[in-house]
Amino acid sequence: MTFENVTDVGVLQELLRLQHLEGVRIKAKLAEALKKLSEKNGAEAEQLALELDILEKKHAAALQRAFGQKTERRGANGASTEGKGKQRGHGRKEQPELPMEEIVHTLNVDDAICDACSRAMTPWNGNFEESLEIDFIEPRLIVKKHLRQKYRCTCGGCVKTAAGQTKLFPKARYSIDFAINIALKKYCYHLPLDRQRRELRRLGLEVTTTSTLWDYLSALAGLLKPAYIRLPEHILAQSVIGVDETTWRLLKTKVPGKSKTWWVWARRCEDAVHYTLDPSRGGAVAKKLLGSYKGTVLCDGYAAYESLARENTGLELANCWAHARRELLAHEGTPRADRAIRVIRRMYRLEKMAKELPPDELLAWRQRKTKPLLEALFKWIAEQEIPPSNSLR
Repeated sequence: MTFENVTDVGVLQELLRLQHLEGVRIKAKLAEALKKLSEKNGAEAEQLALELDILEKKHAAALQRAFGQKTERRGANGASTEGKGKQRGHGRKEQPELPMEEIVHTLNVDDAICDACSRAMTPWNGNFEESLEIDFIEPRLIVKKHLRQKYRCTCGGCVKTAAGQTKLFPKARYSIDFAINIALKKYCYHLPLDRQRRELRRLGLEVTTTSTLWDYLSALAGLLKPAYIRLPEHILAQSVIGVDETTWRLLKTKVPGKSKTWWVWARRCEDAVHYTLDPSRGGAVAKKLLGSYKGTVLCDGYAAYESLARENTGLELANCWAHARRELLAHEGTPRADRAIRVIRRMYRLEKMAKELPPDELLAWRQRKTKPLLEALFKWIAEQEIPPSNSLR
């Protein structure tokens, strides 16, 4: 446990006490190593100096875990980017997706007089000084009055009425586009319904309660449910997918004011993502979600995936480089970890250079540039004599 997001005073005090004890223990080892170092020379002194350096790194890492900011970002030279402010200055970006409206500015009659001869000036056709301005057009709400034409027969035996607009549900007052806009603002731009209600009031629409807006979201969800049900089928039909899981706070519990930790599992492919909520992070959930999937699963090193891969020989795991790098960053400052981090940084740089390439060219680039780099890294790792108990394994 770290100090991040801890608000309980008792827990903070216990964390401080444990960190203090850890610091005292490491300092005692440092003092002992320094004493031995002063009494030795030659190879023994060199070995003790190495152990001393490792202890100092551990002490610094303990302080970083307790009090330091958390970041995995590094600059081009490998240094942490913490504390660096945003760079000033920016270029003008083209906006090809926006519609263009031309506004011609002309001189009035009194100003269109030549300064040299005082004669009236005429427009110089096709010559303008141009500048671009991006403007915001205030969104507006309108009331559409639908008039459904009635038809009758002169015989007096039949009356028909034209069909009206399509509605989300019978007697719906708001349009489908209105409901879609509410959903986009809530789920894409994270704008709560009450804040949307206040914005609608500012635009002239009085919505009494947020439950009205929620009714329209619920109706939309009902229409989208078949697509949601089919998403896993589409994702699991791909040859390469990604899987990950993270905590999810379930607020609705039997005890008021309390919450439970659930897990949200994500399965994704290039064009789709499917989320599943479950109270467990166990291997049974991974098995339920992946089943007899045949293909490559990009994931972290969680044991549930490794266990599933042993059962399902058609499932191949491809571990995430970000997670692998994270394990190495825990040992940053040691020669072996630093060397591996440098190689991963070079790989990231190659990926950045090739990110705009089409798939076939990207594959060729990786075979030519990235593959030799990683093969050399794996060969070097295999040559390292690291004890099984060491977390670098």
